[in-house]
Amino acid sequence: MQQERADPRRERALVIVGPGQAFGVQLLRRFAREGFGLGVIARSADTVHRVTADLARDQITVSGEVADVTAPGAVATALDKLADELGGLTAVVYNAKLSIRGTALSVSADTVNQTLAVNVTGALTVVQAAVALLAERPGACVLLTAAGPRTEPAAGRFALAIGKAGLLALGTSLAPVLRTRGIRLRTVVLDARVAPDGRLSPDVVAEHFWNAYTAARGSVFRLGPPSVTERAPHLFGDGHFPG
Repeated sequence: MQQERADPRRERALVIVGPGQAFGVQLLRRFAREGFGLGVIARSADTVHRVTADLARDQITVSGEVADVTAPGAVATALDKLADELGGLTAVVYNAKLSIRGTALSVSADTVNQTLAVNVTGALTVVQAAVALLAERPGACVLLTAAGPRTEPAAGRFALAIGKAGLLALGTSLAPVLRTRGIRLRTVVLDARVAPDGRLSPDVVAEHFWNAYTAARGSVFRLGPPSVTERAPHLFGDGHFPG
C-alpha cells in the first residue's frame, strides 16, 4: 500500500512573541488559514490564555508559553518547547513592545534604557534563540514589527519611537547574517494606529504580514493609509504597500 504523503502545509509553524491586543489574534488566524501550526510567547499567563481562548472559539489550536523577552534563558526554553510541540518552527514574529509615555525633554535616560531592553534588545534575544530552530527550514522567516517615526512621538511615546527606530536598524544589520543561514528577515512598519476604529484595521495588518512573509524579495514592508504611505521616507527599506 502506498504511504500517504503528509500535507506540507502542516509542517509549517508560526510563533508570535508578544501577541499584544491590537492584531495578534488576527495575525494568528491569518496564518492558520494557510495550515500553519501556531504558538505564542507572552510575559503574562493572562495574555496567553486570552489569545488561546479567543482562537479556540474558532476551533484554532494555539500553543502558549510564558517568558519575559529580557530573560534570554526563559526565551530560549519557551521557543524550544514550542518548536518541539509544533514539530519545528518556520516563522517567528517579534511584536513585543514597552511604551512609557514621555516627551524628548521629560523622559529619563533610565526609562529609555528600560524600553530599549524590550523594544530592541528583546528582539535580538529572540532572534539569537530562534536561529538554530529556523536554520535551513523551507520558508524560514523572522518578522519584526516596527512603527513609523512620525506617529509615536506625537502621542507622547518618545521612548517607543526610539526603540522602533532601533528595531529597524537591528533588522537591517541582521538580515544579511540570517540570509547565510537560509532565514529571511522582514521588518513590517505600521505607519498608523492599529484598531478596529483606527486608520489601520487588524485584519488589514494581518494580511500585510502574510504578504511580507510570502514576498519573494524585500526587507522592509511599510503599511499605512495612502496619505501617509505616499509621503513615507524609505529609511532602511524597500517594501511599500499602501493600505
